[in-house]
Amino acid sequence: MLDRDWVSIVDPSDRHQRFLFDVSFLLSSYTCIYGRGCPGTAPGWDPERGCCRVGAHYMDDDERARIEELVEEMGPEWIMRYAEVARVGASARDPDGTWRTRMRDGACIFLNRSGFPTGPGCAFHHYSVAHGEHHTAHKPEVCWIVPLRREVDEGVADDGETLWTTTITSFDRGAWGPGGADFAWWCTEQPEAFVADGPVYRTMEAELRLMVGEAVYEELAAYCDARRAAAPRPLPFPVFSASEVTT
Repeated sequence: MLDRDWVSIVDPSDRHQRFLFDVSFLLSSYTCIYGRGCPGTAPGWDPERGCCRVGAHYMDDDERARIEELVEEMGPEWIMRYAEVARVGASARDPDGTWRTRMRDGACIFLNRSGFPTGPGCAFHHYSVAHGEHHTAHKPEVCWIVPLRREVDEGVADDGETLWTTTITSFDRGAWGPGGADFAWWCTEQPEAFVADGPVYRTMEAELRLMVGEAVYEELAAYCDARRAAAPRPLPFPVFSASEVTT
């Protein structure tokens, strides 16, 4: 795998908050190709499942409450399995005590399928777009943040105060933990999804602004703009060859 370029930006409103950005990925041409050749994340399964083959784990109780309330607002017009969701609930609890969206037929219960008026895909995504909003407005955070990956580390600053370093990079197979070995995570490891007209820091601007704040994003965008102006061709992003990917 090729080396990556990184840039560090300190939050201008809090000098104890630092962001470390994977510039190689942010300058790449990655884009989600769901419905445009996405093979899904389970070999041999129907591609409509995309990366929705597991329920969306909530960030906290507030997010779970928001999703459960939104179900009533959306209703059967937007949720293919609305009747079932209304009967058994939108959420399920895992053995470890964490909550996620309920699953049905090997995918998130909010994944609509072909034949439904909205077409296949996430009910929350369709609902957001139809109402003129970005999909981050309604989808669970874990669903809109991928393939961006955020890790927060705690350290000590020169003044003895706590220093928080937030790393923004991309998910790769190893980032999924023990389940990554049998998870066909090809999105950032194969060239098929690197077909966008613009770089990730622009195509996923809304997501990045939510993750790092307005001021930090503006500084990041200015840096990336300058890098592109100096070398218009995007930096090569580390893409594994097919022989290196186990499906």
